[in-house]
Amino acid sequence: MERMPEHCIVHESGSGLITGESSGKVYLHTDEALAPLFRFVARCIASYLDQLSYDTSRVTINIVKTWISATDNKTVTPVHAHATSHLSFVYYMNMPKEADAIAFQIQSSPNEPYYGAFSESTHRQRSMVIQRNTLNSNQAVMPVEEGQLLVFPSHLHHGTVKMGDMGSDQRIAVAGDVLLVFNEPAPNYATGVFDPRTWRSF
Repeated sequence: MERMPEHCIVHESGSGLITGESSGKVYLHTDEALAPLFRFVARCIASYLDQLSYDTSRVTINIVKTWISATDNKTVTPVHAHATSHLSFVYYMNMPKEADAIAFQIQSSPNEPYYGAFSESTHRQRSMVIQRNTLNSNQAVMPVEEGQLLVFPSHLHHGTVKMGDMGSDQRIAVAGDVLLVFNEPAPNYATGVFDPRTWRSF
Protein backbone atom coordinates (compact mmCIF):
# COMPACT_ATOMS: atom_id res chain seq x y z
CA MET A 1 0.00 0.00 0.00
CA GLU A 2 2.91 2.33 0.73
CA ARG A 3 4.22 1.86 -2.82
CA MET A 4 0.81 2.47 -4.42
CA PRO A 5 1.36 6.19 -5.30
CA GLU A 6 4.50 5.19 -7.23
CA HIS A 7 2.41 2.93 -9.47
CA CYS A 8 -0.59 5.13 -10.19
CA ILE A 9 -1.10 8.40 -12.01
CA VAL A 10 -2.84 11.45 -10.61
CA HIS A 11 -6.17 12.28 -12.23
CA GLU A 12 -5.97 15.49 -14.29
CA SER A 13 -8.47 17.09 -11.91
CA GLY A 14 -6.15 16.29 -9.00
CA SER A 15 -9.05 14.53 -7.29
CA GLY A 16 -7.40 11.15 -6.93
CA LEU A 17 -5.24 8.40 -8.37
CA ILE A 18 -5.91 6.54 -11.61
CA THR A 19 -5.13 2.85 -11.57
CA GLY A 20 -5.75 -0.08 -13.84
CA GLU A 21 -4.30 -2.00 -16.72
CA SER A 22 -4.55 0.93 -19.14
CA SER A 23 -3.07 3.53 -16.75
CA GLY A 24 0.40 3.11 -18.29
CA LYS A 25 1.74 1.95 -14.91
CA VAL A 26 2.07 -1.78 -15.56
CA TYR A 27 5.50 -2.71 -14.19
CA LEU A 28 5.05 -3.14 -10.44
CA HIS A 29 7.03 -6.39 -10.71
CA THR A 30 10.17 -4.37 -11.51
CA ASP A 31 9.95 -2.49 -8.19
CA GLU A 32 12.62 -4.04 -5.92
CA ALA A 33 10.59 -3.12 -2.83
CA LEU A 34 7.86 -5.47 -4.09
CA ALA A 35 10.19 -8.38 -5.00
CA PRO A 36 9.06 -10.53 -2.02
CA LEU A 37 5.43 -10.20 -3.14
CA PHE A 38 6.22 -11.33 -6.68
CA ARG A 39 8.38 -14.22 -5.48
CA PHE A 40 5.30 -15.31 -3.52
CA VAL A 41 3.17 -14.91 -6.67
CA ALA A 42 5.62 -17.06 -8.68
CA ARG A 43 5.51 -19.79 -6.01
CA CYS A 44 1.70 -19.75 -6.10
CA ILE A 45 1.73 -20.01 -9.90
CA ALA A 46 4.13 -22.97 -9.70
CA SER A 47 1.80 -24.60 -7.15
CA TYR A 48 -1.17 -23.99 -9.46
CA LEU A 49 0.68 -25.67 -12.33
CA ASP A 50 1.71 -28.57 -10.06
CA GLN A 51 -1.97 -29.19 -9.31
CA LEU A 52 -2.52 -29.47 -13.07
CA SER A 53 0.43 -31.93 -13.28
CA TYR A 54 2.10 -29.50 -15.68
CA ASP A 55 5.86 -30.04 -16.00
CA THR A 56 7.23 -26.77 -14.62
CA SER A 57 10.85 -27.93 -15.07
CA ARG A 58 10.59 -27.19 -18.81
CA VAL A 59 9.51 -23.55 -18.52
CA THR A 60 10.31 -20.32 -16.74
CA ILE A 61 7.47 -18.37 -15.15
CA ASN A 62 7.63 -14.82 -16.48
CA ILE A 63 5.55 -12.08 -14.91
CA VAL A 64 5.22 -9.68 -17.84
CA LYS A 65 2.69 -7.06 -16.76
CA THR A 66 1.35 -5.94 -13.36
CA TRP A 67 -0.89 -3.13 -12.22
CA ILE A 68 -3.01 -1.92 -9.33
CA SER A 69 -6.76 -2.29 -9.64
CA ALA A 70 -8.71 0.03 -7.33
CA THR A 71 -12.48 0.18 -7.59
CA ASP A 72 -15.05 2.11 -5.59
CA ASN A 73 -18.79 1.88 -5.08
CA LYS A 74 -19.48 3.37 -8.52
CA THR A 75 -17.08 1.16 -10.47
CA VAL A 76 -17.67 -2.26 -11.99
CA THR A 77 -14.92 -4.00 -13.95
CA PRO A 78 -16.52 -5.17 -17.21
CA VAL A 79 -16.14 -8.74 -18.44
CA HIS A 80 -12.85 -9.17 -20.28
CA ALA A 81 -9.95 -11.59 -20.83
CA HIS A 82 -6.16 -11.31 -21.10
CA ALA A 83 -5.76 -13.35 -24.25
CA THR A 84 -2.15 -12.34 -24.92
CA SER A 85 -0.96 -14.15 -21.77
CA HIS A 86 -1.09 -17.69 -20.43
CA LEU A 87 -2.02 -17.13 -16.79
CA SER A 88 -3.34 -14.18 -14.83
CA PHE A 89 -3.42 -13.47 -11.13
CA VAL A 90 -4.97 -11.05 -8.68
CA TYR A 91 -3.85 -10.41 -5.10
CA TYR A 92 -6.37 -8.64 -2.87
CA MET A 93 -4.74 -5.97 -0.68
CA ASN A 94 -7.81 -4.19 0.64
CA MET A 95 -11.25 -5.79 0.79
CA PRO A 96 -13.94 -3.72 2.47
CA LYS A 97 -17.04 -5.40 3.82
CA GLU A 98 -19.36 -6.21 0.91
CA ALA A 99 -16.60 -5.52 -1.63
CA ASP A 100 -17.11 -6.54 -5.24
CA ALA A 101 -16.58 -10.22 -6.05
CA ILE A 102 -14.88 -11.59 -9.14
CA ALA A 103 -17.06 -13.48 -11.62
CA PHE A 104 -15.68 -15.96 -14.15
CA GLN A 105 -17.63 -16.64 -17.33
CA ILE A 106 -17.59 -19.15 -20.15
CA GLN A 107 -19.56 -18.81 -23.37
CA SER A 108 -21.73 -21.81 -22.55
CA SER A 109 -21.83 -24.58 -19.99
CA PRO A 110 -20.12 -27.82 -21.08
CA ASN A 111 -23.24 -29.57 -19.72
CA GLU A 112 -25.55 -27.78 -22.18
CA PRO A 113 -27.22 -30.51 -24.30
CA TYR A 114 -27.60 -28.17 -27.29
CA TYR A 115 -26.74 -24.55 -28.03
CA GLY A 116 -29.09 -22.14 -26.31
CA ALA A 117 -30.71 -24.59 -23.87
CA PHE A 118 -29.17 -22.84 -20.85
CA SER A 119 -29.13 -19.29 -22.24
CA GLU A 120 -31.12 -16.40 -20.85
CA SER A 121 -34.60 -16.15 -22.35
CA THR A 122 -35.00 -13.63 -25.17
CA HIS A 123 -37.78 -12.93 -27.67
CA ARG A 124 -36.23 -15.59 -29.97
CA GLN A 125 -34.88 -18.11 -27.45
CA ARG A 126 -36.57 -19.72 -24.48
CA SER A 127 -34.30 -20.95 -21.72
CA MET A 128 -34.90 -24.50 -20.52
CA VAL A 129 -33.41 -23.74 -17.07
CA ILE A 130 -35.90 -23.91 -14.21
CA GLN A 131 -33.38 -22.80 -11.58
CA ARG A 132 -29.73 -21.72 -11.94
CA ASN A 133 -27.05 -23.88 -10.31
CA THR A 134 -23.37 -24.70 -10.81
CA LEU A 135 -24.18 -27.36 -13.43
CA ASN A 136 -26.24 -25.18 -15.77
CA SER A 137 -24.61 -21.77 -15.33
CA ASN A 138 -22.00 -20.12 -17.51
CA GLN A 139 -20.90 -17.83 -14.65
CA ALA A 140 -19.29 -18.52 -11.29
CA VAL A 141 -19.17 -15.72 -8.73
CA MET A 142 -16.29 -16.01 -6.27
CA PRO A 143 -16.31 -13.88 -3.12
CA VAL A 144 -12.71 -13.19 -2.12
CA GLU A 145 -10.92 -12.17 1.07
CA GLU A 146 -8.13 -9.74 1.84
CA GLY A 147 -4.74 -11.42 1.46
CA GLN A 148 -6.07 -13.99 -1.02
CA LEU A 149 -4.35 -14.66 -4.35
CA LEU A 150 -6.22 -16.11 -7.33
CA VAL A 151 -4.50 -17.69 -10.35
CA PHE A 152 -6.50 -18.51 -13.49
CA PRO A 153 -6.08 -19.04 -17.26
CA SER A 154 -5.77 -15.68 -19.00
CA HIS A 155 -8.30 -16.60 -21.68
CA LEU A 156 -11.02 -17.07 -19.04
CA HIS A 157 -13.43 -14.15 -19.17
CA HIS A 158 -13.90 -12.34 -15.87
CA GLY A 159 -15.23 -9.14 -14.36
CA THR A 160 -16.64 -7.91 -11.06
CA VAL A 161 -20.13 -8.02 -9.61
CA LYS A 162 -21.54 -5.84 -6.85
CA MET A 163 -22.03 -7.64 -3.54
CA GLY A 164 -23.27 -4.67 -1.51
CA ASP A 165 -22.32 -1.16 -0.44
CA MET A 166 -18.60 -0.49 0.14
CA GLY A 167 -19.34 3.05 1.32
CA SER A 168 -16.40 5.36 0.65
CA ASP A 169 -13.82 2.54 0.80
CA GLN A 170 -12.08 0.89 -2.17
CA ARG A 171 -11.37 -2.67 -3.21
CA ILE A 172 -7.64 -2.62 -4.03
CA ALA A 173 -5.73 -5.42 -5.70
CA VAL A 174 -2.51 -6.13 -7.55
CA ALA A 175 -3.18 -7.91 -10.83
CA GLY A 176 -0.86 -9.29 -13.45
CA ASP A 177 -0.22 -11.52 -16.43
CA VAL A 178 2.23 -14.39 -16.88
CA LEU A 179 3.86 -16.12 -19.82
CA LEU A 180 5.33 -19.62 -19.58
CA VAL A 181 8.48 -19.67 -21.72
CA PHE A 182 10.31 -22.87 -22.72
CA ASN A 183 13.75 -23.05 -21.09
CA GLU A 184 15.08 -26.02 -23.09
CA PRO A 185 17.91 -25.46 -25.62
CA ALA A 186 15.99 -27.24 -28.41
CA PRO A 187 12.28 -27.30 -27.51
CA ASN A 188 10.38 -29.78 -29.66
CA TYR A 189 6.85 -28.36 -29.49
CA ALA A 190 4.37 -27.05 -32.05
CA THR A 191 2.81 -24.56 -29.64
CA GLY A 192 3.95 -22.44 -26.73
CA VAL A 193 6.37 -19.53 -26.31
CA PHE A 194 10.05 -19.94 -27.17
CA ASP A 195 12.97 -18.19 -25.50
CA PRO A 196 12.87 -14.48 -26.49
CA ARG A 197 16.68 -14.54 -26.83
CA THR A 198 16.14 -16.57 -30.02
CA TRP A 199 13.82 -13.96 -31.51
CA ARG A 200 14.93 -11.58 -34.27
CA SER A 201 13.37 -8.24 -35.18
CA PHE A 202 13.30 -7.20 -38.85
